[in-house]
Amino acid sequence: MALDTRVTTNGGTVTVAFSGELDISRAEEVERELERIEAEGPDLIVFDLRALEFLDSTGLRLILGADSRGRREGRRVVIVPGPEAVHRVFRITLLDNRLEFAESPEAAGGPGDDA
Repeated sequence: MALDTRVTTNGGTVTVAFSGELDISRAEEVERELERIEAEGPDLIVFDLRALEFLDSTGLRLILGADSRGRREGRRVVIVPGPEAVHRVFRITLLDNRLEFAESPEAAGGPGDDA
């Protein structure tokens, strides 16, 4: 299955919603898109994984890299968890304890939110 990436911007918040499979076959394309997004200097990047069906170690590395760069550059990165099969990757790597998660993009604390 292919990967569909939808990017929406609301003030200083960029939401990147993935559906399909985030794996090595699409890594370069996603990395370029993340570089473009980060160059715009958002305050918050939200990865919405709710429609993602598969995430491999390469996809996880892309999200982790965005989080590491965000920490260095003073930007929050929040993840909206995907289905159990996708979220399991975060749990088995113990990244569910290191990364920030929210129930929805709106709950991530974007513009107009008090979170």
